[in-house]
Amino acid sequence: MKRFYGPAGGLALAGTASAALLLSDATTTGGTGGSTSAIANWVSLGSPLQATTEEPMAAALAASISVECVPRDADSSNQAAWWVPIALAPDGTLYVAFDSPPASGAAGSHEVKIGKRDTSGIWTFAVLRNPDGTVWTEADDIGHKQPTIAVDGAGVLHVWADMHNLSDGMRYFRADAPGGMSFSRQTDIPATGLYTYPVAKRAPNGDVYLMIRSYDAATYDGEGELYRWAMSGGSGAWSHVGTFAAANDAVVYPDDMTFGSDGSVHLLWEWAKSLPRSLRHYGSYLRYSPTGGGWSYADGTAATLPVGLANAKLFFLPLQSGEVFTTDQTLKGLQSAKLALDDYNQPTIAYRYRPTDGSGDANFDVWRVRWSGTGWTSREKIYTASNNVPAALGISRTAAQVRVYFATTGEGLRQGLKTSTASGWTITDLAPGKAITRLATVPLSADTDIIYGAAPTDVNSTTGSVYLTQVTN
Repeated sequence: MKRFYGPAGGLALAGTASAALLLSDATTTGGTGGSTSAIANWVSLGSPLQATTEEPMAAALAASISVECVPRDADSSNQAAWWVPIALAPDGTLYVAFDSPPASGAAGSHEVKIGKRDTSGIWTFAVLRNPDGTVWTEADDIGHKQPTIAVDGAGVLHVWADMHNLSDGMRYFRADAPGGMSFSRQTDIPATGLYTYPVAKRAPNGDVYLMIRSYDAATYDGEGELYRWAMSGGSGAWSHVGTFAAANDAVVYPDDMTFGSDGSVHLLWEWAKSLPRSLRHYGSYLRYSPTGGGWSYADGTAATLPVGLANAKLFFLPLQSGEVFTTDQTLKGLQSAKLALDDYNQPTIAYRYRPTDGSGDANFDVWRVRWSGTGWTSREKIYTASNNVPAALGISRTAAQVRVYFATTGEGLRQGLKTSTASGWTITDLAPGKAITRLATVPLSADTDIIYGAAPTDVNSTTGSVYLTQVTN
């Protein structure tokens, strides 16, 4: 089924009265599309609490939703859980990145496409290119070769894509100007080695931080690295902050990164035994202070780098009952986690955990846990899987509520909302009829999130869509 996009960016089917001209990458399209409707109301639970030892309460809450289809096809390989494929510029411009079907090239390959939506809703698109001007094309590799993007304080977009322990090192591109859509591959990150899983975001002061795994194929060790693009005027320069995590016979898997109101950098990751593998363990959290250069655990005590598996203070999720740190892929374990901070810069974490040996690749329940100031508490299951939760999550929070995003096969994108310890979690379907299986979240304001939703095969077996769902609670 071929799809066409109207001038407002909304989706239409070929052959219908609403079909419009198919847009090429040399054009732009206007409008944000999608309808907005109130879908739920919550009863007032009282005024917010001021202590982190209790879950905050919220006044009357109402949710509204709009769903927009990004007006370009995505490739079926556009699937990951660790990625950051959506970013907001300081001026409100929205960027997305996705694997796209190649205009030319072998089956099982993709291009990397960048979309920019300005504040009036106008879309512009570009592709990454090689130095000779040809389109950058790479073999598909689901869960590894997907793009991550970040916009620095000057409005320059940074792109990482198509890395999976490859010999040519870090595959990093940067726009030629603030707001620019022409990208060149750069080599100014002081890094040599084999890299996978780039997680990058802009700090409050405009710097960009990159969390990534370096891999030693000889020892099977995968280390966690942190880099910083430090802004100076309208430009910046890269430096290596540190190797924050390393352990013998263990492999780091970056999950997420966010920033405190004090400028602190908060990192989230998990570990696999011996080799890169899908089942992981030992959910880990650490923070870094750029002003003092110090590293610390959740309780504030100093951490010496690189941290490893010997210090229990590192873990937001230690081994659970019946779980072992082993090479066996049929056991219990962790896969995917996301991070948000409360008003006290304390972490709240959403994660997927498989509770039963020998269960399926999507049989991971959705959980939340938070740091109270003295310990990890409020560990609650949000959703019990029936082998139907793909590997992707999102989270945001305010003093009034916690919002966790996940997908289930059949229902697509969903939100779990928590407003007090007594109310439980309210589960809402956000984009019914959209076959979203992977996602990423960016807060637009205190009460509004934008969720990037990948529906990798909703057109055919090799072609899918990217949806942007805006949710206000």
